[in-house]
Amino acid sequence: MIRSSFPRRHHYRRLCRAAVSGATAIVAGALAIIALGAGAPALASPLALVMIGLTVDSRRWLRLAGRSRAGARSEDAVRGSLAALQAEGWRLRHSLPYRGRGDIDSVATAPTGMAFGIETKARTFHAHHLANTREMAAWLYRYRRRWCPTGALAVLCVVGARGVERFEDDVLIVSLDRLRPALRVRAGTSPRPKFLAAPESHR
Repeated sequence: MIRSSFPRRHHYRRLCRAAVSGATAIVAGALAIIALGAGAPALASPLALVMIGLTVDSRRWLRLAGRSRAGARSEDAVRGSLAALQAEGWRLRHSLPYRGRGDIDSVATAPTGMAFGIETKARTFHAHHLANTREMAAWLYRYRRRWCPTGALAVLCVVGARGVERFEDDVLIVSLDRLRPALRVRAGTSPRPKFLAAPESHR
C-alpha cells in the first residue's frame, strides 16, 4: 500500500475542518433567523455573530487546504517521475516519518547503493529548507544505513521550475524535468557530464 503524502493528509484534514465550520455556521444562521422571526432579537444577535465567526473560520481552513493541495500535487508529480526508475532497479520510498515532526517526501535508492533524500517544493524555497533537507540526508545515512550503503545525497526538487540543476549549500537543487537524469548521473548509473561537479555525499 502506498502511503498518502503529508500535504495530502493535511489537505483532507483541513477540508474536513472547513466543512464542519461551514455546516455549523449554516445551523447558527438558521437559528438566528428563527429567533428573529419568533421576536427574540436578543438571541438572534449572538447567533448571527457566531455564524459570521464560523464563516470566517471556514474560509481560513479552505485557504489552508488550497495550499496543502498544491503541495500534494507537487509531491504526486515527483512520485510519478521517480516511478520510471523502478524499471531500472531503483527502490523508492515515500512519505517516511521523520523525527516525529513530519516526513521525508521521497527516498530513491539506486542499484549502486546511493540514496537520495528528496524534499519537494512547488515553486519557492528558503535557506532553512536547504538546511532541513541536508539534515534529512545525514539522518538517512546515520539511521537508515541499509537504504544507502554507499551514501545519501540531499535533493530539493522545485516542481514549478524548468532546466534547474545546481548545488547550493551541499544540496542538489533540481527541477522536475531534470530530476531523473540528475539522480542517474550522481548515482553512477549514467555518464557524468564534464561541466557538472558534485560535492561529497554523506558517507
